[in-house]
Amino acid sequence: MRMLEFYAYHSPLRNIHPIEKIVFALIPLILNILFQNIYTSLFIFFIMVVITIIFGKIPVRIYWKLLLIPVTFLLSSVLVILLSFTESPLEGAIFQSIIGPVVISIMKESIEKALTLFSVSLSSISCLYFLILTTTIQDVLFGLQCLKVPQVLLDLIALIYRFIFLFLDSSRTIFLAQKARLGHGSSIKTIKSIGLIISALFVKVFHEMKDLNNAVNARSLNGYIAVIARTIRFSRSRWIFIMLISILIIAFNFTVGRAG
Repeated sequence: MRMLEFYAYHSPLRNIHPIEKIVFALIPLILNILFQNIYTSLFIFFIMVVITIIFGKIPVRIYWKLLLIPVTFLLSSVLVILLSFTESPLEGAIFQSIIGPVVISIMKESIEKALTLFSVSLSSISCLYFLILTTTIQDVLFGLQCLKVPQVLLDLIALIYRFIFLFLDSSRTIFLAQKARLGHGSSIKTIKSIGLIISALFVKVFHEMKDLNNAVNARSLNGYIAVIARTIRFSRSRWIFIMLISILIIAFNFTVGRAG
Protein backbone atom coordinates (compact mmCIF):
# COMPACT_ATOMS: atom_id res chain seq x y z
CA MET A 1 0.00 0.00 0.00
CA ARG A 2 2.81 2.43 0.83
CA MET A 3 4.43 1.61 -2.50
CA LEU A 4 1.22 2.32 -4.40
CA GLU A 5 0.81 5.63 -2.61
CA PHE A 6 4.44 6.59 -3.30
CA TYR A 7 4.18 6.06 -7.06
CA ALA A 8 0.78 7.78 -7.20
CA TYR A 9 2.21 10.92 -5.57
CA HIS A 10 5.32 10.93 -7.80
CA SER A 11 3.57 10.01 -11.05
CA PRO A 12 4.04 12.40 -14.01
CA LEU A 13 0.32 11.88 -14.70
CA ARG A 14 -0.73 13.18 -11.30
CA ASN A 15 -1.48 16.68 -12.61
CA ILE A 16 -3.96 15.34 -15.16
CA HIS A 17 -7.57 15.90 -14.13
CA PRO A 18 -8.77 12.88 -12.10
CA ILE A 19 -12.03 12.63 -14.07
CA GLU A 20 -10.01 12.09 -17.24
CA LYS A 21 -8.05 9.28 -15.62
CA ILE A 22 -11.17 7.73 -14.08
CA VAL A 23 -12.95 7.75 -17.45
CA PHE A 24 -9.86 6.40 -19.22
CA ALA A 25 -9.70 3.49 -16.76
CA LEU A 26 -13.45 2.80 -16.67
CA ILE A 27 -14.19 2.73 -20.42
CA PRO A 28 -11.72 -0.11 -21.22
CA LEU A 29 -12.84 -1.87 -18.04
CA ILE A 30 -16.51 -1.76 -19.08
CA LEU A 31 -15.71 -2.80 -22.66
CA ASN A 32 -13.58 -5.64 -21.36
CA ILE A 33 -16.43 -6.98 -19.21
CA LEU A 34 -19.02 -6.53 -21.97
CA PHE A 35 -17.07 -8.19 -24.78
CA GLN A 36 -15.71 -11.18 -22.78
CA ASN A 37 -13.20 -11.87 -25.55
CA ILE A 38 -9.74 -13.31 -24.89
CA TYR A 39 -7.97 -11.39 -27.65
CA THR A 40 -9.70 -8.11 -26.84
CA SER A 41 -8.86 -8.51 -23.15
CA LEU A 42 -5.20 -9.15 -23.93
CA PHE A 43 -5.21 -6.10 -26.23
CA ILE A 44 -6.64 -3.91 -23.45
CA PHE A 45 -4.09 -5.37 -21.02
CA PHE A 46 -1.26 -4.48 -23.41
CA ILE A 47 -2.50 -0.90 -23.85
CA MET A 48 -2.95 -0.24 -20.12
CA VAL A 49 0.39 -1.79 -19.18
CA VAL A 50 2.29 0.22 -21.81
CA ILE A 51 0.63 3.51 -20.83
CA THR A 52 1.11 2.87 -17.09
CA ILE A 53 4.78 1.92 -17.42
CA ILE A 54 5.86 4.44 -20.09
CA PHE A 55 3.74 7.51 -19.30
CA GLY A 56 3.33 6.78 -15.59
CA LYS A 57 7.07 6.06 -15.17
CA ILE A 58 6.43 2.90 -13.18
CA PRO A 59 9.45 0.54 -13.11
CA VAL A 60 8.77 -2.70 -14.96
CA ARG A 61 10.05 -4.79 -12.06
CA ILE A 62 7.73 -3.05 -9.59
CA TYR A 63 4.73 -3.37 -11.91
CA TRP A 64 5.17 -7.12 -12.44
CA LYS A 65 5.73 -7.56 -8.72
CA LEU A 66 2.42 -5.82 -8.02
CA LEU A 67 0.71 -7.83 -10.75
CA LEU A 68 1.94 -11.10 -9.27
CA ILE A 69 -0.19 -10.63 -6.13
CA PRO A 70 -3.67 -10.76 -7.75
CA VAL A 71 -2.49 -13.26 -10.39
CA THR A 72 -1.68 -15.75 -7.62
CA PHE A 73 -5.27 -15.64 -6.35
CA LEU A 74 -6.59 -15.63 -9.90
CA LEU A 75 -4.81 -18.86 -10.79
CA SER A 76 -6.51 -20.67 -7.90
CA SER A 77 -9.91 -19.59 -9.25
CA VAL A 78 -8.97 -20.68 -12.76
CA LEU A 79 -8.02 -24.15 -11.53
CA VAL A 80 -11.46 -24.61 -9.99
CA ILE A 81 -13.09 -23.92 -13.37
CA LEU A 82 -10.53 -25.90 -15.35
CA LEU A 83 -10.77 -29.16 -13.42
CA SER A 84 -13.90 -31.32 -13.21
CA PHE A 85 -14.24 -33.87 -10.41
CA THR A 86 -16.63 -36.75 -11.11
CA GLU A 87 -17.18 -40.37 -10.13
CA SER A 88 -17.17 -41.64 -13.72
CA PRO A 89 -15.18 -40.65 -16.85
CA LEU A 90 -16.62 -37.86 -19.02
CA GLU A 91 -17.03 -38.15 -22.76
CA GLY A 92 -15.01 -35.74 -24.88
CA ALA A 93 -12.52 -34.95 -22.12
CA ILE A 94 -9.11 -33.76 -23.31
CA PHE A 95 -7.40 -35.05 -20.18
CA GLN A 96 -8.50 -37.52 -17.51
CA SER A 97 -6.82 -38.90 -14.45
CA ILE A 98 -8.28 -41.41 -11.99
CA ILE A 99 -7.26 -40.97 -8.36
CA GLY A 100 -9.06 -43.54 -6.24
CA PRO A 101 -12.84 -43.11 -6.69
CA VAL A 102 -12.46 -39.62 -8.18
CA VAL A 103 -11.98 -38.88 -11.89
CA ILE A 104 -10.27 -35.57 -12.65
CA SER A 105 -11.13 -34.32 -16.14
CA ILE A 106 -10.36 -31.31 -18.31
CA MET A 107 -12.91 -30.41 -20.96
CA LYS A 108 -12.48 -28.14 -23.96
CA GLU A 109 -15.30 -25.90 -22.72
CA SER A 110 -13.66 -25.55 -19.31
CA ILE A 111 -10.37 -24.50 -20.94
CA GLU A 112 -12.16 -21.76 -22.88
CA LYS A 113 -13.98 -20.56 -19.76
CA ALA A 114 -10.77 -20.58 -17.72
CA LEU A 115 -8.82 -18.64 -20.36
CA THR A 116 -11.64 -16.11 -20.73
CA LEU A 117 -11.85 -15.61 -16.96
CA PHE A 118 -8.08 -15.23 -16.66
CA SER A 119 -7.72 -12.76 -19.55
CA VAL A 120 -10.73 -10.63 -18.55
CA SER A 121 -9.65 -10.51 -14.91
CA LEU A 122 -6.03 -9.70 -15.82
CA SER A 123 -7.13 -6.92 -18.15
CA SER A 124 -9.47 -5.49 -15.50
CA ILE A 125 -6.63 -5.47 -12.98
CA SER A 126 -4.42 -3.53 -15.42
CA CYS A 127 -7.17 -0.89 -15.80
CA LEU A 128 -7.43 -0.47 -12.04
CA TYR A 129 -3.64 -0.42 -11.65
CA PHE A 130 -3.45 2.49 -14.09
CA LEU A 131 -5.80 4.50 -11.86
CA ILE A 132 -4.17 3.42 -8.60
CA LEU A 133 -0.58 4.09 -9.71
CA THR A 134 -1.27 7.51 -11.24
CA THR A 135 -3.94 9.00 -8.96
CA THR A 136 -3.81 9.74 -5.24
CA ILE A 137 -6.78 8.95 -3.01
CA GLN A 138 -7.44 12.69 -2.59
CA ASP A 139 -7.65 13.15 -6.37
CA VAL A 140 -9.90 10.10 -6.70
CA LEU A 141 -12.26 11.53 -4.09
CA PHE A 142 -12.13 14.92 -5.81
CA GLY A 143 -12.99 13.31 -9.14
CA LEU A 144 -15.84 11.31 -7.62
CA GLN A 145 -17.15 14.44 -5.94
CA CYS A 146 -17.13 16.22 -9.32
CA LEU A 147 -19.14 13.30 -10.68
CA LYS A 148 -21.76 13.93 -7.94
CA VAL A 149 -21.09 10.70 -6.06
CA PRO A 150 -23.02 10.72 -2.73
CA GLN A 151 -21.10 12.04 0.26
CA VAL A 152 -21.79 8.87 2.26
CA LEU A 153 -19.94 6.78 -0.32
CA LEU A 154 -17.00 9.20 -0.29
CA ASP A 155 -16.87 8.91 3.50
CA LEU A 156 -16.80 5.12 3.30
CA ILE A 157 -14.00 5.13 0.72
CA ALA A 158 -11.86 7.50 2.80
CA LEU A 159 -12.47 5.60 6.03
CA ILE A 160 -11.67 2.22 4.48
CA TYR A 161 -8.49 3.65 2.95
CA ARG A 162 -7.44 5.20 6.28
CA PHE A 163 -8.07 2.07 8.30
CA ILE A 164 -6.13 -0.13 5.85
CA PHE A 165 -2.98 1.77 6.83
CA LEU A 166 -4.01 1.62 10.48
CA PHE A 167 -4.32 -2.16 10.21
CA LEU A 168 -0.94 -2.49 8.50
CA ASP A 169 0.96 -0.21 10.90
CA SER A 170 -0.62 -1.71 14.02
CA SER A 171 -0.10 -5.31 12.90
CA ARG A 172 3.55 -4.59 12.05
CA THR A 173 4.14 -2.97 15.46
CA ILE A 174 2.50 -5.84 17.35
CA PHE A 175 4.34 -8.45 15.24
CA LEU A 176 7.74 -6.86 15.95
CA ALA A 177 6.92 -6.67 19.67
CA GLN A 178 5.94 -10.36 19.72
CA LYS A 179 9.03 -11.37 17.77
CA ALA A 180 11.28 -9.48 20.21
CA ARG A 181 9.69 -11.48 23.04
CA LEU A 182 10.11 -14.81 21.18
CA GLY A 183 6.41 -14.99 20.43
CA HIS A 184 7.10 -16.80 17.16
CA GLY A 185 9.64 -19.31 18.43
CA SER A 186 7.54 -22.34 17.46
CA SER A 187 4.53 -23.14 15.31
CA ILE A 188 2.22 -23.28 18.34
CA LYS A 189 3.47 -19.91 19.60
CA THR A 190 3.05 -18.44 16.09
CA ILE A 191 -0.58 -19.54 15.87
CA LYS A 192 -1.28 -18.14 19.32
CA SER A 193 0.52 -14.87 18.48
CA ILE A 194 -1.45 -14.44 15.25
CA GLY A 195 -4.69 -14.88 17.19
CA LEU A 196 -3.56 -12.20 19.64
CA ILE A 197 -2.69 -9.86 16.74
CA ILE A 198 -6.14 -10.27 15.19
CA SER A 199 -7.97 -9.68 18.46
CA ALA A 200 -5.79 -6.67 19.33
CA LEU A 201 -6.33 -5.15 15.88
CA PHE A 202 -10.10 -5.35 16.13
CA VAL A 203 -10.06 -3.71 19.55
CA LYS A 204 -7.72 -0.94 18.37
CA VAL A 205 -9.72 -0.23 15.21
CA PHE A 206 -12.96 -0.16 17.22
CA HIS A 207 -11.53 2.46 19.59
CA GLU A 208 -10.05 4.48 16.71
CA MET A 209 -13.39 4.47 14.92
CA LYS A 210 -15.19 5.56 18.09
CA ASP A 211 -12.74 8.43 18.66
CA LEU A 212 -13.02 9.50 15.02
CA ASN A 213 -16.81 9.50 15.19
CA ASN A 214 -16.73 11.60 18.37
CA ALA A 215 -14.35 14.08 16.75
CA VAL A 216 -16.57 14.42 13.67
CA ASN A 217 -19.71 14.90 15.78
CA ALA A 218 -17.96 17.46 18.03
CA ARG A 219 -17.15 19.58 14.96
CA SER A 220 -20.69 19.19 13.56
CA LEU A 221 -19.23 18.16 10.20
CA ASN A 222 -21.54 17.10 7.40
CA GLY A 223 -19.46 14.13 6.34
CA TYR A 224 -15.95 13.15 7.33
CA ILE A 225 -14.31 14.12 4.06
CA ALA A 226 -12.86 17.53 3.39
CA VAL A 227 -11.92 17.18 -0.27
CA ILE A 228 -9.48 19.82 -1.44
CA ALA A 229 -10.40 21.04 -4.90
CA ARG A 230 -7.40 21.34 -7.20
CA THR A 231 -7.31 23.81 -10.06
CA ILE A 232 -6.75 21.31 -12.86
CA ARG A 233 -8.17 22.01 -16.27
CA PHE A 234 -9.53 19.53 -18.75
CA SER A 235 -7.58 18.94 -21.93
CA ARG A 236 -9.30 18.56 -25.29
CA SER A 237 -6.38 16.52 -26.64
CA ARG A 238 -6.60 14.04 -23.76
CA TRP A 239 -10.35 13.57 -24.29
CA ILE A 240 -9.67 12.92 -27.99
CA PHE A 241 -7.01 10.39 -26.98
CA ILE A 242 -9.46 8.63 -24.64
CA MET A 243 -12.06 8.51 -27.42
CA LEU A 244 -9.54 7.16 -29.95
CA ILE A 245 -8.41 4.41 -27.57
CA SER A 246 -12.04 3.43 -26.96
CA ILE A 247 -12.78 3.30 -30.70
CA LEU A 248 -9.59 1.29 -31.25
CA ILE A 249 -10.65 -1.29 -28.65
CA ILE A 250 -14.14 -1.60 -30.17
CA ALA A 251 -12.73 -1.92 -33.68
CA PHE A 252 -10.22 -4.52 -32.52
CA ASN A 253 -12.98 -6.59 -30.90
CA PHE A 254 -15.16 -6.68 -34.02
CA THR A 255 -12.22 -7.47 -36.32
CA VAL A 256 -9.35 -9.38 -34.76
CA GLY A 257 -11.28 -10.43 -31.66
CA ARG A 258 -14.18 -11.98 -33.58
CA ALA A 259 -11.86 -13.54 -36.16
CA GLY A 260 -9.83 -15.21 -33.39
